[in-house]
Amino acid sequence: MTSVHARGLAAALVLTLIGATAPAVAQPAAGTTVPVPAAHASDGSGRAGATDRVVVKFRDGAESAPRTRERVYAEAAEQVVPRGAAAAGEHEVAAPRLDEISETVDSAKVVAADGLLDAEELETLTAALEEDPAVEYAEPDHLASIAATPDDPYYATSQWNLQPTAAGLDLPSAWERATGAGQTIAVVDTGITSHPDLDANVLPGHDFVSLHAGGVQPGHSRDGDGWDPDPRDEGDYAGLDECWSGSAARNSSWHGTHTAGTAAARGDNGTGVAGVAYDAKILPVRALGACGDGYVSDIAVAIAWAAGDDVEGVPANPHPATVVNLSLGFLSSTCPAVLQDGIDRALSRGASVVVAAGNNDRDARMESPANCRGVITVASTTAYGTRAGYSNWGRVTLAAPGGDPARQILSTANTGSARPGSGSYSYKYGTSMASPTVAGVVALVRETDPSLSPAQVKDVLVATARPLPGHCSGGCGAGLVHPRAAVARATLQEGYTAQGAIGWLHARIGSSTGGPRSHERCGLAQDGCYQEFERGAIYWSADSGARWVHGGVRSAWNRAGGVNGFLGYPRSGERSNGAGGVHQLFQRGTVVWSAGTGAAAVRGAIGGRWAALGGETGLLGYPLGGERGGLTGGGADQDFERGRILWSPATGAQPVHGAIGRAYADLGGEQGRLGYPVSPEHRSGDTTVQRFQGGSIVYRHGGITISHR
Repeated sequence: MTSVHARGLAAALVLTLIGATAPAVAQPAAGTTVPVPAAHASDGSGRAGATDRVVVKFRDGAESAPRTRERVYAEAAEQVVPRGAAAAGEHEVAAPRLDEISETVDSAKVVAADGLLDAEELETLTAALEEDPAVEYAEPDHLASIAATPDDPYYATSQWNLQPTAAGLDLPSAWERATGAGQTIAVVDTGITSHPDLDANVLPGHDFVSLHAGGVQPGHSRDGDGWDPDPRDEGDYAGLDECWSGSAARNSSWHGTHTAGTAAARGDNGTGVAGVAYDAKILPVRALGACGDGYVSDIAVAIAWAAGDDVEGVPANPHPATVVNLSLGFLSSTCPAVLQDGIDRALSRGASVVVAAGNNDRDARMESPANCRGVITVASTTAYGTRAGYSNWGRVTLAAPGGDPARQILSTANTGSARPGSGSYSYKYGTSMASPTVAGVVALVRETDPSLSPAQVKDVLVATARPLPGHCSGGCGAGLVHPRAAVARATLQEGYTAQGAIGWLHARIGSSTGGPRSHERCGLAQDGCYQEFERGAIYWSADSGARWVHGGVRSAWNRAGGVNGFLGYPRSGERSNGAGGVHQLFQRGTVVWSAGTGAAAVRGAIGGRWAALGGETGLLGYPLGGERGGLTGGGADQDFERGRILWSPATGAQPVHGAIGRAYADLGGEQGRLGYPVSPEHRSGDTTVQRFQGGSIVYRHGGITISHR
């Protein structure tokens, strides 16, 4: 062990196991309250931004020279002045100590301090480490933990999330083709407990929870040792102040048992619940210990090992995973290099990596591993098909049911309050529940076509996702995961037929659509129907008839809410505009696409003005994005290739472009003294004038004149 005196680390951002714990009963009574774990660091707790370990990756050659590493640690430590000592005016402070305690993936070193550093101190330390030419990177070894979710009363039904309802996943239609047989789902979590609804599916796993070295939580591993071949959940319970100063007491969550059951609890066995892929095997990989926390360096190794990668000093995994589930997260605007390395190793071995988007109602790009490359990031939806209020949004791949306090997700659990008891069932909600749902769907897809790569599996899920029945403020990626359509696309199976109006259109344009990949589904808005085909879908309503939607136009339409959104049903097929792009008419607007701009919708007064100006072949060109509301005075605007259209209740929709448009923008646009435009440009001879609420802009002989009222 290399040991030097140095100040410890910081920034213990909490990896959140995304789900709240409900009582371990089959059906809680109405009005009962969910006992929720105390808030963790990512939610503003007293230990936010603090950890006691750092990961240091040395360049080739340097990692084998202990004296080089000692010098690097010592010199970097001298740059860190403990904030408490500085505040007290102390000029001579004994240098704290760093201990190099282990290796993680790719020979990176795990270095433990003898105390915590906050985020500012850690930034100083890691910056100093990375200034040394021997160091490839240095980063905090974040603590990962169970996510806190809203502490509200709840009432949960049984497995509504798997049912053929508007907000459910209609798993029975997917189980006709696949149940996960031959697939292995690795659950990197708190470990697993014995359960009659799981045991037959559980493979030998591994424990990657380190013995605690720096004093944040004594006995972190809870089993008295470090890494070992026993992945049993030892309980993440805690007493007062045990997790951090001021932390509340908490019972064990049995989070890994719940996520494992969501993905692959035994089905069709007359017992309890059914998992999404109920014939798949479960590979329990323990990476989170006391307080539901785990170091990212341990988690990175756990991911790689689960997929079959070699880990020094650990027996090879004889059952490499098809898919790895990570129902955890922590605040970090970039994916840590060591974590990305573990994920990359899993992907390179053919294992998909599915991760929870996070429970903090913010853009998922601000949390890891949701923002890591190559992962499938999953947001959470409610029993109404809307994004759950706690769920992260934005940079996500797609969504799946995760529930909310009123209707949660039922899965396998344990009766123990601290140490394991006997098997039971309980309700939880969070993106921790949504993530293993999608991991189960990945297993169904891989059973259908084992040759698919992780990237191809992700493409299948994205291409077949359906619009959320409800709204998703912030964006939910491709939409709600669609197990039956995903399995159908993976198999390219024969046997589905197209009939009626949809069949008539398919008969006419079948070379464009490819073969049917689902049955016709009805009961949409306005009593409409749709059917999936190899390269898109045909939608029908009494008002619009049968219309083919596909490609970028369909993606933009889905982002706008599909048949439930502001555009409604398609009223035409795609039409070429003679300018290298296409457009498609909908009930309440148009979606326009070009290779350079992608697809965007135009509608309402702004769309009408744009069309009057010649549309995509006219004055303004293609739209560069959708309409934006909430402007000054209740206005809206939309950007185009060669200008902008603004609308307000007082002025209607008016374009600004060219030299006058640039001058208007420099003056603050609609928020400036001129306000909104009240007319388009008017040209007379060599003079062009545009009037605004607060004055005019005149363009003459290459110059701009501005007059205010």
